[in-house]
Amino acid sequence: MKLCELGEKEIVRRLASFLDIGDDAAYIAHGKGFLLMSTDMMYEETHILPGMSYEQVGRFIVSVNASDIAAMGARPIAFLLACGNPPGMEYSDYEAMIRAADGQCRLYGMKFAGGDTKQAGKLTLSGFCVGYAEKPVLRSTAKPGDLVAVTGCLGDASLGADILLKGLTHPKAGPAIKKALEPSARVDAGLALGRYATAMTDISDSLAISLHDIAKMSGVAVKLYSEKIPLSDSSVRVARGLGLDIMDYALYGGADYELLFSVRPEDFGKVGSKVDATVIGEVSFGCGVSCVAGKKEHVLENRGFEHFKKPAQKLNKRG
Repeated sequence: MKLCELGEKEIVRRLASFLDIGDDAAYIAHGKGFLLMSTDMMYEETHILPGMSYEQVGRFIVSVNASDIAAMGARPIAFLLACGNPPGMEYSDYEAMIRAADGQCRLYGMKFAGGDTKQAGKLTLSGFCVGYAEKPVLRSTAKPGDLVAVTGCLGDASLGADILLKGLTHPKAGPAIKKALEPSARVDAGLALGRYATAMTDISDSLAISLHDIAKMSGVAVKLYSEKIPLSDSSVRVARGLGLDIMDYALYGGADYELLFSVRPEDFGKVGSKVDATVIGEVSFGCGVSCVAGKKEHVLENRGFEHFKKPAQKLNKRG
């Protein structure tokens, strides 16, 4: 069976039958805590948006790797970057990309420790991030009675990416486009949530997929209230002006790199004083994910970006 007949999620599920994988990052005991390790790739044809500068590419590859560490409630401490570069690439562009990556590492308080450079037909970057936590937060530890919450606003990045890919224009689209081109890892939020979150993941593929991941891995049911999903006023106006559905982007678009987490009700007040977070649902006994919209409740489709799926999806993926 070909990879394109399975899809990324099914590939990972099959590998998990003999590998200990499934969370945003791998972790191993080290001293009194845990080392966390994550790797994430960028490929020119599937990740680099129209108009994306080399500086933005450099910052991007650092952010998507650091986001996986943040999603485990850990602090990123070191970064390695392997580069596959077309031989015709200008050195000035290559150096600009690496300098931007180094600057983004400094922004997150971690060391750009080196990497590798090789020739490739298309620009291909593979980052490797190391972090540390006293106790990592997993996807598989949500409990019935927990609240479900997210940081920030959702839908901006996928809306911005779609605007670029479809060649659309809107005078107020700048913030959404910027979020698509320059995602930011929620490192500080992840560290603050690490003390209270019962389960956590970053929203790279989509909110829907992330909710299903937590529900399935924790063996619980999750109920989402769509009217509680935080949306930015600017993206709501832009989507409306272009005849697009912002809720579809918020549910299924992904690429926001916000954090989705569960937390005990008595702890959410403590979280709210440290992190910009919004309660969007709740955890109960059972299985699967449902969505309440108005007075109607339905099963939430497990949909978002997935590599290898047919028809081929392009450039609306950030992780």
